[in-house]
Formats: sequence, C-alpha cells, structure tokens
Amino acid sequence: MLMRKKLLTALAVAALSTTALTPLTSVAVAAEAAAPAILPGAVEFAQAHSDVKPDAQARYGRLSNGLTYVIYPNKTPPGAVSLRMRFATGSMMESEAQLGLAHFLEHMAFNGSKNVPEGEMVKILERHGLKFGPDTNAYTSFDETVYMLDLPKNDHETIATGLFLFYETAGNLTLNPKAIDKERGVVLGEERARNSPAFKQYVDWAKAAFPGQSYGHRLPIGSTEIIAKAPAKAFVDYYNDFYRPELTTIIVAGDIDPDQIEAMIKAKFSDLKPRSKRPLDTLTYGTYGPQKTANAYTYVEAGLRNNIQMSWFKPVDESWESEAKNFDSYLDDLAFTIVNQRLERLAKLPDTAFAAASVGDGTVTKTAEVVELSVTPKPGKDKEAYQQALTVVRQFETYGATDDEVARVLANWTASQEAAAKGEKTRNTGNIVNSIVGTLGDKEVLTAPSQNLAFFTRVKPRLTTAAVTERAKTLFSGDGPMIAHTADNLGGFDKPAMLATYQALMAQTVEKPVAVVKKAWPYESFGTAPAKIVKETVLEDLGVTQLVYANGIKVNIKPTDFKDNEILINVRFGGGMQTIDQAASVDLAAANWVNLFDGGLGKLESEEIKDTLAGRIYGAGFGIGEESSTLSGGTTPTDFALQMQVFMAFITDAAYRPEALDRLKSFLPDYYQSLPVTPNGIFTSKGARILHNGDPRFGLPEKDAALAVKNDTVKALVTGILANAPIEITIVGDITVDQAKAELDKTFALLPKRAETVTPAKGADVVTFPTTNLHQVLTHNGRADQNISFIAWPTTDFFSDTQEARNTELLAAVLTLRLTEEIREKQGASYGSSAGSSMSAAFKGYGYLAAQATVKPDTDQTFYDSVMLIAADLVAKPITEDELLRARKPILDRYDVQLKTNGYWIGVLPGIQADPRDLAAIRSRKAELLKVTPADIQTTAKKWLVKDKALRIQVKPADKAAEKPKS
Repeated sequence: MLMRKKLLTALAVAALSTTALTPLTSVAVAAEAAAPAILPGAVEFAQAHSDVKPDAQARYGRLSNGLTYVIYPNKTPPGAVSLRMRFATGSMMESEAQLGLAHFLEHMAFNGSKNVPEGEMVKILERHGLKFGPDTNAYTSFDETVYMLDLPKNDHETIATGLFLFYETAGNLTLNPKAIDKERGVVLGEERARNSPAFKQYVDWAKAAFPGQSYGHRLPIGSTEIIAKAPAKAFVDYYNDFYRPELTTIIVAGDIDPDQIEAMIKAKFSDLKPRSKRPLDTLTYGTYGPQKTANAYTYVEAGLRNNIQMSWFKPVDESWESEAKNFDSYLDDLAFTIVNQRLERLAKLPDTAFAAASVGDGTVTKTAEVVELSVTPKPGKDKEAYQQALTVVRQFETYGATDDEVARVLANWTASQEAAAKGEKTRNTGNIVNSIVGTLGDKEVLTAPSQNLAFFTRVKPRLTTAAVTERAKTLFSGDGPMIAHTADNLGGFDKPAMLATYQALMAQTVEKPVAVVKKAWPYESFGTAPAKIVKETVLEDLGVTQLVYANGIKVNIKPTDFKDNEILINVRFGGGMQTIDQAASVDLAAANWVNLFDGGLGKLESEEIKDTLAGRIYGAGFGIGEESSTLSGGTTPTDFALQMQVFMAFITDAAYRPEALDRLKSFLPDYYQSLPVTPNGIFTSKGARILHNGDPRFGLPEKDAALAVKNDTVKALVTGILANAPIEITIVGDITVDQAKAELDKTFALLPKRAETVTPAKGADVVTFPTTNLHQVLTHNGRADQNISFIAWPTTDFFSDTQEARNTELLAAVLTLRLTEEIREKQGASYGSSAGSSMSAAFKGYGYLAAQATVKPDTDQTFYDSVMLIAADLVAKPITEDELLRARKPILDRYDVQLKTNGYWIGVLPGIQADPRDLAAIRSRKAELLKVTPADIQTTAKKWLVKDKALRIQVKPADKAAEKPKS
C-alpha cells in the first residue's frame, strides 16, 4: 500500500469538474431472481474470496449486466453525500496506439453525451452546489478511472442528477471529433504543467527497474504525439472496450436511505449494455524479470533533488486479502516502523550524514512488490549517508528488535485503533467512500474500525519481539537490490562507487545498536494556585462559552457532537507578523520551517518525548501568521489532560535545540536548486514578495541568508512569542465546558499574567500592493513550453467592509467561471485557470483579486488580453442570474456542510475575543453572501478591475531553456 499510494499521488491525473442536471424519475425495478453470473475479468468483491468479513454497514450488489455497487449510509456530516463511479481500467490497459487515451477519455466525460450538450455538465453541477475541482473531479491511474461527485445536499433531485451524469459517462458519451480536438490543448497543458525533473526521473527509473513489463511505458499522461493526433476512433475503441458494465462500480455513501439509493441505481443502470466483446481476462502486462544481483542506476538532471534509493523486488502478489496476509502486513509494518524510528533518531544527531531516511514497502501496479530504503544525504556526504542508513538496516537484519521498541509501536497502534473505534459512528463520509474505492483496486475487504481493533487485539500477542526479529532476517531479501542515485550532480558517487560501497558494507560485521532508555514524563505539574475566571459569557447562537482568567488568558469552548472522540485545540498568540519587522524576515521564515517539536523540551529531546508518550494521542504544531502565532494539536477525551500539558511544556520550556535548525538547513541547498527548473518553483519563491511590494517577510529568503540564519535568533523570536504574547485558547469537540475548565485550572490558569494586547513593531503592521513596475517577467530553466501567467488587482482589507469582501469573493468566483469557459473550454489553452480573492484580516488596506493560468509562453499575451476583455465585460454590465447562482450556490452549500464539522469551528473561532470583528464576520457570512446581486458584482468590478492598477507577472522559460517535450 505504501508504494501504491506513492505512485498514485505522483502520477494519477486529476480531471475536470462537476455540474448538476435534471431530476431523475424513480423507476421501480423487480428484484433479481438469482445472483448474476460474474463474467471473466469483471469486478469482484474481495469478501467473496476472503476469510475477512466486510463492514456490515456496507451494502454490496451486482446487476444482471455485471455492474456492481456499494452503498454506505453515514451521517457525518449531516446532509452530505459522496458519489463515486469507478471503472476498473487505466493506462495499463491501453494499446501502443492509445497511450494517454484512458486519461484523455476522462476529460471527454465532461465534454458532451447523448443527453448533456457539450459544456453543460459542469454548469449543471454548479447549479446544484458543486464547485468545479473540489466537489467534482476525476482521476486516471494505472488500473482505474474514478469519477467523483461530493454533493452538499441529500435531496432526491441532487442525488438523481449525479447518478444521471454517471450514467451518461458510462454509456452515452458522444466523443465528437471537434470536441476531442478542442480538448487536446487542455490535456497537453496538463502534461506540460505536470512535467518536472522528478517526474521524468521516476519514469526513467521505472523503465530500468521493470524491463519487459508495461508499467514504465504506460504512464497515465501518455504520449504527447498520440494526445495531439489520435483519431476519434481510437477513443471510441477504448471507451467501448473498457467502459462496460462489468468493469463499473457505483459507490454512494453519506446521509442516505440505502433502500432508496439501491432502487435508484437499479432503475438507472440496469439497461447499460456492453459495447464490446473483447475478453477481459486475457490482458497482459509483461513478465517479471528477477534481478538476481545488486545493480546500480543513476539519473542526472538540473534541479533534481539528491536522493539515494535501494529497492528489493518480488513478483507482484495479486491474491485476495486474508487474515493471514493481514497478520503478515502487521508484522512487516511493525518492523518497518522500528527501522524508521532508528533512522529518524539518527537523522537528528549532528554528525549524521543523512538529513532523512526511511524504509517501506508496497505494490507497483500489476508489476512487482517492492521494499525500499530511501536516503536524503546532507550536502557532499552521499557515500557516508548511504553507508550509515544501510548500516541501520543491516543492524536490524542481524540483531532484530528490542522489547522496548516493539512495545512503543504497539502502544501507539493500540491508541490509534481504539480512538478510531470510538469515533466509528461519526467518521467522515468522504474518507469512507475513498476507502471503498481503495479496497476495489487492492483486492481488499472494507472493514469498520471496530473490526480492525478486534482483529488487532486478537493478533497482538503474536506480534512479539521474537517474531519481528525473525522477520528481520528476510525483510530485505528480495531480488536485487537496485541501488539508485538521482541528483543534480552525482558528486562522484556513481555506479561503480555505489556498487563498491555496497559490496564492502555487506562484507563487514555490524555492531549491535545501543538500546534506548525510556524516561518519565516530567511535565505534569505547573503550580497549585490557578487564576480565577473573572468573566464567563455564553454565545447561545454559536454554542460557544467564553472565559477570561485573571492572568489574562482567554478561552473559547465549543462542545460538539460532530465527531466522537475528537478534540481540537488552538492556542493563539496575538501579534503574529505585525510584531516582526522586516529585518527579522529570515528568522520568521526559519521559525515557520523548523518544527517546534523537533527542538524538543528542556528535559526531553524530541525522540525521548515520543518514547515517553507512546500510546498517547497529542499534537504540537507551531506557525507564525499575519495576525497571530498558533500552537495547535488534536487529541481525545482520554488524552485531553496530556495535550494541555504538552502545550504548557512547550510554552514554558521549549528547548529549541540547534540540531533541528541544522537539520533543516541540510535540506535547503537541494530545495533551492530545484526551484528554478519549473515555473511553479520560481513563482513560489518570488511571487508572494512581489505581491507584497517587496516586503521580505513574504516569499522565500535568499538561499545564502537562509543558510546563515542563527539558531539563537530564531529561538529568541519563537520563545519570546510563547512566553509573552497574549493567549487565546479555542477548544472544539467532544468535551464539556466543565471538563475543559478542570484542565485549564491545572495548566494555563497557572501562567503568569499576560498582556491583553500587543504593540506592532515600527512599520510591521503596514503592507502595500505595488504601484510601479506592474509588468514583471521572471524566468525559469525548465521546459521551453512551461509558463505561468498571473494578473492581480489591488483591493482592500477584509474588515474595511465585510459586505464588500463577500462581493469580491463572489466576483472572483464568477471570474473563475468565465476563465474556465474562455481559456480552457473555448481556447483549449490551459489545463488550469482560476481566480481568487485575498483580503487581509491583519494589514489595513491590503488585499488583491488575482487570475492565473498555466499557458504556453507565446500565449501569455492572449491570456492577458482575454482576462482584460472578461474584466471589461464584468465592469460594463451585470452578470446573469445563472452565473450568480453557479458562483454562489457551491459556496453556500459547502458552508452549510462545513458548519457541522469541528474543522470549520477550530478555523474561525480563534481570535474572536482579541478582535470582536471576527465574531461579527462569522455571524454575517451567509446573510452577506445571500445579499449580493448581479448589480453588486458589477459595482465591485468597477471598483477593483482597473486595468492601469493591475499587476502582471509572467514566469517564462529562460533564453536557454532545457528541452522540448518528449512523447
């Protein structure tokens, strides 16, 4: 699973967006007299071949035409429904003449069918409250194509519309040659946007690792030549061969009546018929070829980050899930976790040659099983890093695990499994539906958290130190290994050097690793005289209780029943960037890069904290934002007291050891050298600073400055905030006000008195939008056809007029609709074009409205002209009521869903006492959005879309660009 997830994240291709349609009339369908026959090569459910019992909440079915379905009722969040349609086909099923058409066809599903005109599908979904991208999307991987609709409403019409559109995709696509030709530019734009040195390196590695197999030659994005020239018949052939009922699964999860959903599926999909007689059980993907001896691989390209990887291979295991396999997986995961803990502990030591290293295993789709050791060397220490990381693996192979190591992992697993089981009835629908899709592709059985806990409890006595030690002997014993070094510069650690180092290491005797001693948790008591509560206010409309303590600590508590066994906490320190002047910009950047937890505590180093608190659930994330700094974490009712102790420990005794910053610095040379080879890298490093008129607190500092930053100055910045800034705590979730008060009395109420307000540093509370040099051209060193075009207009801050801010939010949404229609659909010029509004809540008068696209360099002017024509039209006349509906309804419907989640409230409540305007904005959001009219959008467009004030940024290839795209 580890490898599979990695590949899908890197290579699976996301597709278009959504839209809603006309209601589907419910039709009664007679029940099947007998279970339909399963055709060879058709989708099968793993439980039919497994001794693992499926989640009883899930309903599985198969229609007489072979189409399968899974229905899962779940009420978290209330009213929401997720639909998925999965076809068991992807790029691995393509012929040599079809490379890329599986993914291209996914695009065409949004470009016209028998009953949905071209260009209307997305609009239909928008009218039903689904936003293009977040709520309606699709992806194509090596062995599956999945269409996704996340419905904000569970009414019959909305669900029926989603199923209708799925039906059109499954059986009624028109695949009009003119529509295909229009979409070619979009798909080529996606290939252009995704192509990077890391992507090309992975493709090259896959071909070298799996010779004679299809995997390395069947990337989902495919061949640019075929994308540009394939005739419509090639699309039709693939569509008919693989979009057929027996390869189709409909998944519906959410706040639904399963009987009604099953009737709707039967009514709508029973008449689907296969359009091809191609045998599905005769597909081949090449023959696995064992690599019997160690071999080396290298790949060098400008901007590529330095990495050393060892891979051991075995033939692919396509057997069904079973309890025996699950136990073996637990044993392997236990072993990998212990090795990773050793590698992480070593990486944090100053003399270690690698900045990071890890081991893991996974399945490469229909190709091989792989175990990998991945190493990120510190600059100039490639050989030493490889030697140290491989020595850790060999120590594990030779001596196995210790009792303490096994106990730590099992304690953590037990805690997470128990927490998941307690929260089973309030799991998120989106997570459930995606888990169902995953089981179909991996031949796994869908199980509930309580089942997982029961199985783990049953096998836990067998997960012994002896069992792990025995497994250690064979864990890294696959074919190979293949030793790969990929980098901008190999630095002498080439193929001969790698093989010689490997052979020398394997001939050496390794010493037994030093045992780790677990320490006690020393942060349980912070005093005995808590400050009194001097004010308590209940906000009845929001369900929030506000407290003010005599020591200045402010608290917001919102008990919820949205998610069982979950508590989210935000500790807000007032001030943020407004208290940090530009001279400290590099310290600010470093403070946001370095994990506060990694610096440890005065009495415990970071890994010692993990050892000490094994089996407990807590968090400690830190960041500095525009208006505040935040210490955040998530826990359970059982560990709430510990979570508060952890916060107090870091507030009162953060060590900020230099090893954490030094380790971070070891990543920076590689990171900075990777930025110039893509337009995104250049825009990431320079765009934010340009938008903030050169303020160095935004964007990336220069590399030399980042490498020169001193730990003492960063520590002083962070610990100064923790020790002195005003504190406002927000607690949301499965907790009562009294329970929260009890732990506050033992922790935050014991802090010395805090100031209630902050004084900005001189000039630090002012940020401006540029008024000169409004056309900036940046260059990158990547592909000659890669480019980003960006346009921004100055607006103002959020609180200057919240109604104006809502108007601007909807203006940006309308601009996105028009950009999508013009740049993507009509011109076919870009895979991605969008607009957005950013109006600061911290810096008075600062904000901007922006539009951007990834177009070819020679169409930058066309994009600019198109955006300005759209802007002029928005200024000249009101938008249509339909546009306003399609812009506003997805925002409002998503808002209604968000209101029923802990994540929303932990996002909006922090700071409501420090700045009461936040509280007013929470209450007014929906009413202000509903108030906006087409005339208001026009008025706002006149105010902001002033051509002479627009900032234009282009990131284009340098004169000596790297290379042209390859097919």
